Amino acid sequence: MRIARFRTSSGETGFGVVEDHRVVRLDHRIASFESVLAEPPSIRDDDPSVSVDDLLWEPPFGDNAKIVCVGFNYATHASESERSPVEAPDRPTLFTRFVDSFVGAGTPVVRPALDDSLDWEGEAALVIGAPGRRIAPEDAWDHIAGVTCVAENSVRSWQLHSTQATAGKNWHHSGAVGPWITTADEIGTGPLRVTTRLNGRTVQDDTTDRLTFGFAELVAYISALTPLRAGDLIATGTPKGIGYRMDPPRFLRPGDEVEVEVSGVGTLRHGVVDEKPAPHARETVEATR
Repeated sequence: MRIARFRTSSGETGFGVVEDHRVVRLDHRIASFESVLAEPPSIRDDDPSVSVDDLLWEPPFGDNAKIVCVGFNYATHASESERSPVEAPDRPTLFTRFVDSFVGAGTPVVRPALDDSLDWEGEAALVIGAPGRRIAPEDAWDHIAGVTCVAENSVRSWQLHSTQATAGKNWHHSGAVGPWITTADEIGTGPLRVTTRLNGRTVQDDTTDRLTFGFAELVAYISALTPLRAGDLIATGTPKGIGYRMDPPRFLRPGDEVEVEVSGVGTLRHGVVDEKPAPHARETVEATR
């Protein structure tokens, strides 16, 4: 089952199950998107539907989601980022993102005004269904509603302002998620292939069995420090192949097209546009350097 959030051409928001070229709406009889994730319902004959041609995808997580991201979770990416690959770390590297730092599939991400260092990072992300705290690794899949695709993009210049990633990871509308969640019963628990393409060229390609910390370990570790709720999202890490480490570096530019494909889940596509600089923006940016 593929579960999605959307906005119609008239501006109405909704959620439902994706079937072929339509979304069967569930928002007329189920109180919230989170309720669907916690207990996916059966589709009824009288459920209305909307064509995918008549909607815009919204990010498929809860309105008040906790978004937890994992850094350097592929050894090859840690190595290209000049993190030592010789010994695996004892614990995951975590950071958080704001809900409004993401757009849905098909909506362009925004490159910050007066900054040209927006970089791609394709990832598989877990979306929580059943809430829990201190979840044991062997029970993790009982709490995972499914998996979605994430363009967990980074503004590298701001990421390097300090040892903390927050400044580079939370620019408004700089990343994308979607287009939907494919439920755990459909994708299974086996390895998933994560592939990122820039203008049709493959730039990242790896499988989740090569994660330093696997899905179950991440759910256990994160749920030890904070309760996980339906609609929360865990971005599990990006493979080797970021633009910052190319020679010369290659960052996202207006007009670029990015695809993040997760096998068994689907493909997230987004373009890139420039932010319109506000008055006095240059002085503000220069003051932070």
